[in-house]
Amino acid sequence: MSNGRAFVYVIPCRDDTRFKVGFARDPIHRWRSFHARFYAYFDLQRGLLVEATRVAEARAIEQRLLSEFRTFEAPAPLDIAALAGGSSEWLRGVLDDVVAQAIALASARGLVLHRPASDWLRAHLLERRELLFDWSMRLLEQIEYEREHGGPSCPPVAARALRDTLDAYACTGVELADHLPAAVVRWLRQGDA
Repeated sequence: MSNGRAFVYVIPCRDDTRFKVGFARDPIHRWRSFHARFYAYFDLQRGLLVEATRVAEARAIEQRLLSEFRTFEAPAPLDIAALAGGSSEWLRGVLDDVVAQAIALASARGLVLHRPASDWLRAHLLERRELLFDWSMRLLEQIEYEREHGGPSCPPVAARALRDTLDAYACTGVELADHLPAAVVRWLRQGDA
């Protein structure tokens, strides 16, 4: 699909000089593929997104950034999910230069710039907040099922998914108290995750 929103992102690791340059139709899904707690792992306050209306345009910007700064390639951090791919799209030591070039490319092409990326994430989460009530209740039911039937060797998949998602909201300052079932709020307060 070549039409529709596509993003080029530049996101630095919080505790490292490495950063990722990439392309995504859904940045949150892509970032989550790198690390389940991407909002804490990456420094989205220093990151940005360039929003294009066509995939080809986003791909062209991504490739231009990567080819221009090819000599600064770095290996992916060890704690990034290996299945996420994109190992050749990590750079080191030139974040300010890449950010400046991404801003210049967005400006020259009349594209929307989301800087910092944390503001984009917050706005996106706010748009989806209304969906949390039913989703979180279904996950809490799954958590209870896993507790009863999973056994000690079964990892708490649903609990981790619910905790990671709700922590993303908390990390961006999005208030959730009125958007969650009372049972989920109790589960959060008990720290059962």
